[in-house]
Amino acid sequence: MRNRIEAAKRFRAEDADAERKRLYIGSDVEIARRVREDLTERHGRIVHADGEFWRYGGTHWEAIPDHELRLPVHAYDGAGFETPAGEPSNVKLTQTRVNSVLNECAALCAEPGYFDAPPAGINCASGFIRFDAEGTPHLEPHHRQNRCRHTLPGRWQLGASSTPPAGSLLARLLTGSFKCDPEAEAKCSLLAEVCGAAALGYATRLMQPRAVVLHGKTAENGKSQMLELARGLLPVNAICSVPASKMGDERHVIGLVGKLLNASDELSPEAIASDTFKAVVTGDPIEGRDVYKSRVEFRSVAQNLFAANQLPSFKGGVDRGVQRRLLLIPFTRSIPLDERIEDIGKRIAAEEPDLLLAWAVEGAARLIRQRNFAIPQGCHNALLEWVLSEDPIAAWIDACVSVVPIVNGGPMLATRDAHLRFQNWALGEGYKPEKLPAINGFVQRVQARVAGIQHKRTKEGRFFIGLAVTHW
Repeated sequence: MRNRIEAAKRFRAEDADAERKRLYIGSDVEIARRVREDLTERHGRIVHADGEFWRYGGTHWEAIPDHELRLPVHAYDGAGFETPAGEPSNVKLTQTRVNSVLNECAALCAEPGYFDAPPAGINCASGFIRFDAEGTPHLEPHHRQNRCRHTLPGRWQLGASSTPPAGSLLARLLTGSFKCDPEAEAKCSLLAEVCGAAALGYATRLMQPRAVVLHGKTAENGKSQMLELARGLLPVNAICSVPASKMGDERHVIGLVGKLLNASDELSPEAIASDTFKAVVTGDPIEGRDVYKSRVEFRSVAQNLFAANQLPSFKGGVDRGVQRRLLLIPFTRSIPLDERIEDIGKRIAAEEPDLLLAWAVEGAARLIRQRNFAIPQGCHNALLEWVLSEDPIAAWIDACVSVVPIVNGGPMLATRDAHLRFQNWALGEGYKPEKLPAINGFVQRVQARVAGIQHKRTKEGRFFIGLAVTHW
């Protein structure tokens, strides 16, 4: 008797479900509308952006896994409808039709710029840390309107100390990395700002967005642990490792979608001189494509952070645009064996997450007030030294060239004479002859690097106007 009752209940439920799934014309668009209704009923508001369907999970928005999207479509396999002739028919789904339904569902849910301009804040385990225009933080409950796609593991409360206490792992890493460095405090503050930029998703919203390079010529200088510390500040799904050399590949650059930090140990000169690298750093639109999926246009918000023992050489010199998008932080101290703590970067993230978050929050507050990184002079000098050592033209301009106001069409200097003086100086400074460009490339690069001069071609030859060579 009980079995018959249960069977009857199942029959009525299946019958009701079949009736609910009944369609009018059975088109992919009609099924897509029904699937959107089903997804909304199950998850609340659904947004399609950056090539993914997103749902709000209570603390942040999360991408809906592919199988959770396809199964609601499968529910309409066999759904009844009437043909235009009035004859009964049933939906027969194939992989192609399922893909077509989801494609139309994406159009129905599309909000392409939904995550492009979130409020300034850090989403953490204790709530949303909102910053006002002066960089003052306060804590609010999580909310879908904050448009966050990640929740940091640390907890923060108003008044939390941002200064790592003596003896803490964070203090030992910072102190050990920059001990006896005259700019130790400034470099530690800068690293807090870099971590704050990642936590905020603010890297591409700065006045001068920059990819940060942690450089240390010696081993065990702390830079790799800083990289691990930055990774540990964030949840795993907020981090990617797309080397600069892979950014030109749409199958790899798609990995930056929605990420807060791109951390890599690889740095190649060809890659960071590319237009794609510049677009990634500044948040300009770029295109990527997941395998077997359509191309997606998106804007990266990730802070790019690289670690390098040896800085790469540049063929053809360093473009000024590249120079503006790089920030070099030198690690000059080799930490003695008795001061080293194995995996200290990972341990800070695991054992001191609240302290690490408070340190990054203070860095984020300064960053919002400044709208730029506060870069110590030593970092400026290190970047300039790198650029000049790799670009003889830039070095010659820095050492030997001045710009003179142009009056009555002068002063004029023959480009051939300028090139000869450049060659003599560069060879005297020890640059290899194969690094010195021919005259045409020389003229183009001088024009690109020196503002306020002109180039003129006359019957007597080619001339720079307004350029004076002070030493040769």
